[in-house]
Amino acid sequence: MEKKKLKSINDLLPPELIRAILMRIPIKHLVCVRCVSKLWNTLICDPNFVKSHLDHSLAPSHRCLFLQGNSHASSVDLDALLQDDNDGVDAIAISLPFKKKPPPNDFCLVGSCRGFVLLHCEPQFFILWNPLTDSSKRVSYSHMVNAATSYERFSVRREALLYGFGYDASQDDYVVVVAYKGKDGENHFDLCCLRSNSWINLDAALPKLLDWYNLKSKGLFCNGAIHWSTHEYRFNILIFNIKPRTFSTISGPEQLACSYPSIAVLRGCLALYYNNRDSRNIHIWVMKEYKVLSSWTLYKIPLVCYKFKPLCLSANGDIIGRCYPWEGEVVFYIYNVRGELLKHVQYIYGDSTSHIRSIVHLDCSLAVPSNIKQKKRKMGSQNHEEVKQGKGIRSKYGLDTLIVL
Repeated sequence: MEKKKLKSINDLLPPELIRAILMRIPIKHLVCVRCVSKLWNTLICDPNFVKSHLDHSLAPSHRCLFLQGNSHASSVDLDALLQDDNDGVDAIAISLPFKKKPPPNDFCLVGSCRGFVLLHCEPQFFILWNPLTDSSKRVSYSHMVNAATSYERFSVRREALLYGFGYDASQDDYVVVVAYKGKDGENHFDLCCLRSNSWINLDAALPKLLDWYNLKSKGLFCNGAIHWSTHEYRFNILIFNIKPRTFSTISGPEQLACSYPSIAVLRGCLALYYNNRDSRNIHIWVMKEYKVLSSWTLYKIPLVCYKFKPLCLSANGDIIGRCYPWEGEVVFYIYNVRGELLKHVQYIYGDSTSHIRSIVHLDCSLAVPSNIKQKKRKMGSQNHEEVKQGKGIRSKYGLDTLIVL
């Protein structure tokens, strides 16, 4: 007697209902269930599904991506550091999107936006990279080389007046912007729409009375705009609003005790931070409501290391930051709103000869590829008086948001 073939879930439920169910699956599990069937894989990888799932995500993740050597990067889960029972570092090794290994000094991490990562590579091009699918797109800016001032080897990373990476929600497109000085002595501003891989000139949008040398060239994306820190006496933040293609400014807090602060994005809010050597504190000013000057809020963190950088702000106000990489290690610090140290965790990413060349904080949405390789790393943590060393990283395929190029 012939056995009756069991029906699969795809036969029992219409695709529309399956899609609705998948929309409710947490991202950490969603990538895994792509393997259930071809239909599920097709539904999950559909760009419209990805956008809808990302837009409806209520709990974006925070990861730190470390660029190591010329072929690999490591992703560290910052949210896991906040857990009381976690005294180690969850790190995942990711292969970089290069067919051939480039020279180590010829590329770097530029930034991230909604889970996509932008790399700068020599000579004269960017790479838009999706760590989930390991797909990438190359974007050349060779047209600037002839137009720019007479550098022998013009590079956005070294010679650009401004550059940044963001998302245009009105067009569902990612953009790269670059300002540079031309051979004609004039400043130029170009924008690349990554969907069409085309550059457009926006010189007319440039502010006329701006001292470009008072700006920090690398911008950060927040609230539909790219932001740069400046020490202009009239304001502290320069803004490029992506949808209307216009510039504007925001003033820092009146009590700002630094003429040249660094800029960060913490829990979707703009922040300015700097070392206050008089009080031996790191002052972090967070704008809780975008463009509302009265919402600037000050956090004071004890100055414990060289070049402390705040990375993210938890729901209850705890701040995670890191110190400048040194001799094969990075130390993460966690403080509460009163500036009290809750925990610090040491991440040893290689031997003493290893070197991290650039780091980018992924403030939302990094998912890693399905063919990821888990690394065993040494780490230690200090929680008040307790110290633990040499514990291996947990084998955890923590995937926090789906992104598809």
